[in-house]
Amino acid sequence: MIPGFSLANQITLSRLALGPLFLIAYLSSWRYSLEAAFVVALVIEATDVADGIMARRRKQVSDVGKLLDPMSDSIARLSYYIGFLVMGLASAWMVAILVYRDVVVSYLRVFAALTGTAMGRRTSGKWKGILQGATALVVMGLLIIDHRIIEIPWVGRIVYGLLVFVTAYTIFTLYEYLRGNKELLLEIRRRGRP
Repeated sequence: MIPGFSLANQITLSRLALGPLFLIAYLSSWRYSLEAAFVVALVIEATDVADGIMARRRKQVSDVGKLLDPMSDSIARLSYYIGFLVMGLASAWMVAILVYRDVVVSYLRVFAALTGTAMGRRTSGKWKGILQGATALVVMGLLIIDHRIIEIPWVGRIVYGLLVFVTAYTIFTLYEYLRGNKELLLEIRRRGRP
């Protein structure tokens, strides 16, 4: 337990450690590294659901939680795709797009918080997280089946196609954030003038 943090925020913070733990498990040479990484990914996705439910039920929704949750999500989910890149399943451009999108949205959130400007939430952003997490679990499941149970024809192509789809949707969510927060962008532009 971390003093001063609600239980919901502590669950959120756990993903900061679980993301790197996923990478360690996934990239290790241990015989059951895929299975271990899959279990860690399941815990990551379960904590993402649990912290939100808990915060709302216990009325523990906080400004800290609103900032910690997307940061923890980014670190955990980027860990999946960095692992896929290292193992040759994803391309560097895919991971770059995921990183760029999260950095841009994070800085927009910070700017909004500093200026008191409202930053609208986008449903597409929530779906992006669900899609990234679900796709990572499907990819891991396919790899486990392919390595342990039965060889899946074109598994590499299937995985790559799934990752291309997630990347394309991630680009769409960035567009949605920028389009939906025109007032914030105009405020940034106004404050950037000499």
